[in-house]
Amino acid sequence: MQRVELRKWSVLSDPDETREAYARIECGGAESCGCEACFNFASTRHLVYSSELLDFFERLGIDPLLEAEACHERCLGGGRHAYTASFYLVGEIDSGPATTIAVAGAERRASLEAADGVTSVGFSSDVREAPEAFRGHCVVRLEVSVVAPWVSNAPEPSGR
Repeated sequence: MQRVELRKWSVLSDPDETREAYARIECGGAESCGCEACFNFASTRHLVYSSELLDFFERLGIDPLLEAEACHERCLGGGRHAYTASFYLVGEIDSGPATTIAVAGAERRASLEAADGVTSVGFSSDVREAPEAFRGHCVVRLEVSVVAPWVSNAPEPSGR
């Protein structure tokens, strides 16, 4: 196990076990969904992940092409769209919040931390949707919020 520090989190991770789990996954969540917004995300992965974030994925053993889920959050205008991608890794949160959702009264919002100028990330112990390849392991979810251009030939979604 290696310790990874990221802003308010300290995570113990096993990159070798994580790589083995990813080797058993056939395709990313964006491909398996099949909707146009997910098709767009899959087509822009190479544009949205900074080299710094790709190095972070490598350190954790995460395959950046195999997100468990890609969620189109909203249209930002100007052909830009906000997405959140979820990845899993073998390990545990050693310290820091166990969720990426902050609750203040009746308001719920994402509690991710800036990783670079455009990307935000956060860890969560909510692993109910983890791919089968991770079952039987202690697992952590990594959520990554990115901005992607609309490159699909289909009309852009206007809202969420």
